[in-house]
Amino acid sequence: MSENIFHRTERLFVKKSKLYYFVRQITGFSPKNIELYELAFVHRSVSVYHGKGFSVNNERLEFLGDSILDAIIADYLFEKFPNENEGFLTNLRSRFVNRQSLNELAVTIGLDKHIKAHVDKTGLSPSVIGNALEAFIGAVFIDLGFNCTRKFIVNRLIKPYIDLEKLCETDTNFKGRVISWAQKHKYEIEFNCTEETLSTKSGRFFVVKLIVNGKEIGFGQAESKKEAEQHAAEDALKKVKK
Repeated sequence: MSENIFHRTERLFVKKSKLYYFVRQITGFSPKNIELYELAFVHRSVSVYHGKGFSVNNERLEFLGDSILDAIIADYLFEKFPNENEGFLTNLRSRFVNRQSLNELAVTIGLDKHIKAHVDKTGLSPSVIGNALEAFIGAVFIDLGFNCTRKFIVNRLIKPYIDLEKLCETDTNFKGRVISWAQKHKYEIEFNCTEETLSTKSGRFFVVKLIVNGKEIGFGQAESKKEAEQHAAEDALKKVKK
């Protein structure tokens, strides 16, 4: 019995050590509370449920990390482009934090290898990986504070992996583009969103129908409302350009 306990303790120590060195390698800082980073990788499909009606997963950290990332990107762009207007900065920030960019960035730095989730044969969905990056940022913020989080995002994510010149030439804000198109033609536009529950352990997803002048012209679905809206807008733009 004592030998089994010893081996379990040893495995747990090795596991935490690997995560410790991963966090230090990625952020450039030594983590203080490794449990925060463990939680950042827990998808809701493997939530631990408590009797008080709440579950433990990375969604709260994701919410926090999303806000922190927005603030740091806004601050970085504000300093980087002192002569640009608010519209330019807003559009460029949206390209930084769009779901595809976050998904690709998370895979590039190896976050996907640490995520705990129930998956089907296709593996982890891109949105799960991108959400984990936001949760990871939330963990860094709580553990190390704003200044370290800013240094991590700017020095370890933006500068090595983001091509600003290329980003300025690329517009993936489909929702913003379709809203501008509707305003230009004085059309009434509505994003009709419903939340669906999957029969599998992966949880919920959002379905969005894009309605223009009472007619559905776009459809999208994803694990986040924001991403589903982008899919619906992208679908609509393909049709209105024909």
